[in-house]
Amino acid sequence: MKRLFILVLCIFFGYMSFGQGVSFSYLIPKNGYLSAPVSPFSVRGIGLGNKIGVETGATLYSIPGLAMEKLPFEYEKPLTGPHYALLVPMELFFKIPFGPMQIKLLVGGFGWWNINTRINEGNMDRAFRNYEGWEVLNSDFKLKDQLGLGWMAGVEFEFKVNDNFSITAESQYLKGAASSHLTGSYTGGTTASGIQTKTVDLEDTAILLEGIEFSIGVKFSK
Repeated sequence: MKRLFILVLCIFFGYMSFGQGVSFSYLIPKNGYLSAPVSPFSVRGIGLGNKIGVETGATLYSIPGLAMEKLPFEYEKPLTGPHYALLVPMELFFKIPFGPMQIKLLVGGFGWWNINTRINEGNMDRAFRNYEGWEVLNSDFKLKDQLGLGWMAGVEFEFKVNDNFSITAESQYLKGAASSHLTGSYTGGTTASGIQTKTVDLEDTAILLEGIEFSIGVKFSK
């Protein structure tokens, strides 16, 4: 997966001479906390082709919280965050002229990397406490950051100002996961059973990135 991520970056830089866009992107994740209203960095719409083609880009998100899966239980609140995440899409597009604007249909995949992922210790403790049925619990866990993959699809509205400059508004649905080996231990119990400690070594756990992405930006073409 790391080789795929490097390949996408190479394509990203290779297409920069044909067209590029700068955008403000906003992420609304499922079972997660909303991202910062403006991403620290976002360059999208870099690609090759006119009516039909391929495009890529990169967005650095400030992530308050994301959900996890493949735990011994289901929990619908964020278990990670806050942290940063780099998302690199690779999509096919098809443009449809519609009066003074163009509608662009997009579908493809993305790679994403969680940077220095933090555990939401409050939610994690509550999740394991509910799972065990204990009165109190304190955890000491670690996550291993790995490259995640997913698919995405959406629509973009492009309002052309002149031959070299356009204003864009885009909405896409994303669904992906990044493996995150969860290790550590937790201590807790009840008044009746006393205090005990259990270890955790869950290789299959994953951080989820599923939700809706909104972007507003400008695009330059050559």
